[in-house]
Amino acid sequence: MEDEGVLIEPRRIPGDPHIDHPIILNLFEPYLEILRKELKLKKTALKRLRFPSMSCYTTAVDGKKISIFGTPLGAPQAAIVLERLIAMGARKILAFGCCGSLHPDLKIGHLVVPTDALSEEGTSAHYPLPEGAEAKGDEKISELCLEKGREKNMKAVAGKVWTTDALFRETRGKVERYGEMGLLAVEMEMSALFTIARYRKARLGGLMVVSDELGLLKWKTGFLNPFFWFASKKATKVAIESCLALF
Repeated sequence: MEDEGVLIEPRRIPGDPHIDHPIILNLFEPYLEILRKELKLKKTALKRLRFPSMSCYTTAVDGKKISIFGTPLGAPQAAIVLERLIAMGARKILAFGCCGSLHPDLKIGHLVVPTDALSEEGTSAHYPLPEGAEAKGDEKISELCLEKGREKNMKAVAGKVWTTDALFRETRGKVERYGEMGLLAVEMEMSALFTIARYRKARLGGLMVVSDELGLLKWKTGFLNPFFWFASKKATKVAIESCLALF
C-alpha cells in the first residue's frame, strides 16, 4: 500500500493538553474508576476532551506526572484516540485493558503482556510501515509490566495475541487454531495500536487482565467473579508503577 498524502492529519485542538509525560490509555471502561481511586483523585478531576469524546485525568505521583485517557472500544476508535494523543505530544503509552485467554492454564485474573499481535481488524492496513519494520510492543514497557506484575505475585506472561473486530465471531475453530499457534489471548485493539505507534514513532506497550477463558472451547466469563475485580485492582497498580518507571 502506498503512503499517499492524506487530507486530514491528526492535530492538537484548542483546549487540548500538552502531553510530555507517560500515559495510560485505558481500554476498559470500569478501569477508569479503579485508576481514579488508586490515584486518590476526586471525581471532579475527570475532564472530557472532544473529537473523539474521551475522559482523562492528570495528576502527579512523587513529582512525576501521569495521565489516564480512555476509553475506546475496538481498533478503529482506539486508532483515532491514539492518533490524537500522539498529536498532543504523547510518546510513551501503556494500553491497559482486558482479554480472553486462549490457553487453559491462563486463568481469570492472570496478566497478559502483548508483545505482538495477529491482526484481524481493518485499521492497521491503512498504515503502511517501512519495508522490514514490525508492529510490536515496546520492549522496555513490556519488561516493566512483567516485572511489576510478578512483584505483586501475579501470574504474568508475555507473547502474541489475536486482535479481532468481531467480538461475537470468536469461533471454536479459531480459538483452537490460534491457541495451537501459541497465541495467548484475544482482544480488540492491540494490533492497530502497535501499528500506529510504529508508524508515528511512539513507544507503546500493553497490559491486559484475563477477563474470560476460552481455551477449553467454552466461554467462562470473569465479570461476575470477585477475583477478577480483585486482580484488576492489583493490575492498576502494575500499570501505574510501570508508567512512572518510564521517566
